[in-house]
Amino acid sequence: MTAAKEAGVGAVVFTSFLGAGAGATGMTEAYHATEQALIGSGLPYMFLRHPFYSDAFVPRVVDGEITGSTGGRGLNTAFRSDLAAAAANVLTGEGHLGRAYDFTGPLWSHPQVAEELGVPYPEVPDAGPGPMSWINAQIRAGLLEQQTDDLERVLGRPPVTVASHFRRLALS
Repeated sequence: MTAAKEAGVGAVVFTSFLGAGAGATGMTEAYHATEQALIGSGLPYMFLRHPFYSDAFVPRVVDGEITGSTGGRGLNTAFRSDLAAAAANVLTGEGHLGRAYDFTGPLWSHPQVAEELGVPYPEVPDAGPGPMSWINAQIRAGLLEQQTDDLERVLGRPPVTVASHFRRLALS
């Protein structure tokens, strides 16, 4: 922060993680600490809190079905392209200094995508310990269902849905 002040930085835009504004738990610990340090520094700031990226969670149709271990619960992921467009709007727009945006995409679920694609969705057990098992447990607990309208407001349009992403892939 000292180097930024000495260099005369006009503002700091920090790509944070959804939930970092509420507290320092689990995945948000480092993000929360960084946000607090920026607030305490006196530098003008903007926080862009991202959810998990849809690109990494798009279900795959394998052997004519979509499987998952999410308990059918919703995910508030967003595509990186939408998050990048939102960041560009914040960086080039007015009135964003001192703001924190909690970006969430449209809520979706594996069963919903399977239904829209006309394929079955069997729930399967987690493959074992590891990051995806932890994330699936978070999803089953409903912890990825938080919704805000920040992404849509900053974009000036609805964010891309997982279903529309599939339709676009089918046409290409």
